[in-house]
Amino acid sequence: MADMEIRARLLELPNPTPDGELRVEAFGRDVLLAPPYTGAVYADSGVAADPVDHLLVLHYLLYEGSVDTEGDPVSFRELPGGQFYWEAFRARTVLPLISSVGNRLEALREQLGRFDCGPSPVGDIGARVRCIGKLGVSLAYHAGDDEFPPSAELFFDAAVRRVFTTEDAAAMAQRLCALFIEGSYGA
Repeated sequence: MADMEIRARLLELPNPTPDGELRVEAFGRDVLLAPPYTGAVYADSGVAADPVDHLLVLHYLLYEGSVDTEGDPVSFRELPGGQFYWEAFRARTVLPLISSVGNRLEALREQLGRFDCGPSPVGDIGARVRCIGKLGVSLAYHAGDDEFPPSAELFFDAAVRRVFTTEDAAAMAQRLCALFIEGSYGA
């Protein structure tokens, strides 16, 4: 079994409590896990964590190194098998996001405010959103005009290749887009 105190230090997480409870940020909320880590709750409410959040946090905790988020962001296409699943990835992430947001950029900015994020220099709205622990996804959103419809692209921190499988990266991006869509994009 992994020494969770060492793992927390490597992943730059808060130290486990004396009873072994861990706290990991997931999409702007802290997830608490207590040994044997089969259950997870959100720290702010005590409600059971979304299964995707729980699974991604557990997979993050499996990584045995430090997470260096430096380096050029990577497209899903650059991940193992990503080219093959590219259209399915887009259909589950950016296409529903574009359909929901359209040109309502202010609504998207409001949703970004729910997360720990920083600016990204690409798009009409560009932001790097911290998703799981230190790992983030960068969004480049372009408003539409008379000639072109709105468009969006997602890019992962280069470390995603070491920390997660391609399926985990897809789940992280899909969860992030779903959280954006759950916001208020009404007319």
